[in-house]
Amino acid sequence: MILTFIGAVQTLLGLSLFLGGTIEAMFGFLLVSALFGGSAAVTLPALGTGSSIPPVQFALVFMAMRLFVPGAGQMAAIGRAARANVWLASYVFYGVVLAYVAPRIFAGMIDVTPLRGRTEVRYSSFEAYLFATRPLKFTTQNITTSIYLCGTLLVAMAAHIICSNERGRLTLIRTMAIVGMIHSALGFLSVLGKNTPIDAGLMMFRNASYAQLDNAYQGFVRMTGIWPEASGYAAFAMVWFVFVFECWMRRIETRFTFPAALALLAALVFSTSSLAYVGLPFYAILLITRAMVFPGAVSLDRALWMAAAALAMTILVGVVLAVHPLFADQFIDLVKHMTIDKSGSTSGTQRRFWAMQGISAFWVSGGIGIGPGSFRSSSLVTAVLGCTGVVGAITLTLHFVRAFKPLRHSTYASVQDPTLATGAACAWALVQSLFVSALALPGCDPGTDFAILTGAALALRIKPVRWVVARGPAPLLLRDAVPAFSSLDDLPVPNFTPPPPDPSPALQAA
Repeated sequence: MILTFIGAVQTLLGLSLFLGGTIEAMFGFLLVSALFGGSAAVTLPALGTGSSIPPVQFALVFMAMRLFVPGAGQMAAIGRAARANVWLASYVFYGVVLAYVAPRIFAGMIDVTPLRGRTEVRYSSFEAYLFATRPLKFTTQNITTSIYLCGTLLVAMAAHIICSNERGRLTLIRTMAIVGMIHSALGFLSVLGKNTPIDAGLMMFRNASYAQLDNAYQGFVRMTGIWPEASGYAAFAMVWFVFVFECWMRRIETRFTFPAALALLAALVFSTSSLAYVGLPFYAILLITRAMVFPGAVSLDRALWMAAAALAMTILVGVVLAVHPLFADQFIDLVKHMTIDKSGSTSGTQRRFWAMQGISAFWVSGGIGIGPGSFRSSSLVTAVLGCTGVVGAITLTLHFVRAFKPLRHSTYASVQDPTLATGAACAWALVQSLFVSALALPGCDPGTDFAILTGAALALRIKPVRWVVARGPAPLLLRDAVPAFSSLDDLPVPNFTPPPPDPSPALQAA
C-alpha cells in the first residue's frame, strides 16, 4: 500500500477534522473528495497492477472514524441509517458473498472481458483486441469491487446521518454547488490549457491507472478537467447539475445553486461528450413532462427564466452560424459523431459487446449472477443482472423506489418545506444518475453519487410529526403524521397547551 501525494494531503485534512472538526465538516470533506474522479489516494500493488483506492473512498475512512468513535453519540443515528438503507445493505451483502463464491462456482463456464487490464500481450487482429475475452475465474477485481460495494453502503449511511439535521442539509447543498463550479472551471481550464504547462499540472491529479484517452476530435479539445476521459467528466457534471438545478427551481439556497447550475450547464454544452448530449435532452423531457402532467410543478418565474435562457441560446447559435459558418458545420459534425454515429462506431460496437456479456452471464448462472468484478460491462443494468442476478436486481430496485418515492406528492409538486424540497431534488438527481449509469457504468457498483443521493433523500423526506394535546376531556389529536416511524427517537417532544391561570385569593374566598 503506497500513499500518493493526494492521499497524504487527505490524511492531514482528515485527521485534523477528526480531532477538531464537526461531523458536517467531515461530510463536506467527503463530498469534495468526490471531485477527484481520476485520482488515486492509495495504490495497492499487492492486488495487481492498477489497483488503487480513490480519494472519496479514502475520505470515507475518516468519515467512518468520526461516526463510530466511542463517545461520538451517533449510535442511534447509525441504527436509523441502517434501517433506512436496508435494501442497499441487502444488495451489498449478497454482492460481497457472490464476489468470492460465484467466480469459483461458474469458473470456465463462460468467457468474459475482465473488468480491468488486458487479457493478452498481443492480439492477432484489431477485432481480437476489441472483443478479447478469457475464461471466468476469481481475480483481484472481485476483491476490490466488493470493497467498493461496502464503501457505497457506508457513504449512503453517512449521508443519511448527516442530512437528518438542518446543518447537514445545508452542507450538502452548498458544498456540491461549490464543487460543481470548481468542476466546471477545471473543465474549461483543461480545454484552454491543452498542451501547455496547465495541462501538465492537471495531469498530476490523474494519477490513477485509468486509461488516459485522446480527448480531441478534428481539432476540438474534449473537456475532461481532472478526469481521465470526457464521459466520466460529463457523468459527474450531469448528476450534480440536475441536483443544483432542482434546488434552484425550488428556491433553495439560490445564491449557491443558481451560479452552479449555470456553470455546469455551460460545461455540459461544451464538453463534446455523447453522454452530455444524450443526458441533457433526457432531463429536458422529464422536466417538460412534469410541468405538463402536474400543473404548478414549475413556477411561472422559473419557467420564464428557462424560456429566456433557451431564447438566448438560440440567438447565440444563430449569430455563430452567421459569423462562422465553417465552425458551425464542424461543431454540428462533432455532435453528430458523438450521438447519431456513436452506435455504429468502433467504441459503440465494443460497448454493445460488453453490455451483452451481462445478459449471457445471467443465463449461464441461472439468474444467480457470476459475482461483482467478474466482467466488464458498459451499463449498470446488465452489470447488475450479470453480477448479482435476480436478487441483486430486485434489492437495488427496491432501494431506488424507496428513495425516489414515486407516490409522494412532493416528488412532483412544489412544496414550501425546504427539507422535503431538497429531498425531492435528490430524488430527481438520482433518476439522472441511474440514467447515466445505465449508459456508461462498467460494473455493478452504483457509485458514491448514487449513495449520497439515496442516503440524503431517505433522510430528508421524512415528514415531521407534531403532537397537540387539548385541555379538558378533548382526545389526543395527531396532526400531519406519517403512517410509520423508523423509531421512537424520531418523535419530537410534545407541545402542551398551558393551563389557565389560577383565580385570585379574593375570588377563592368569595
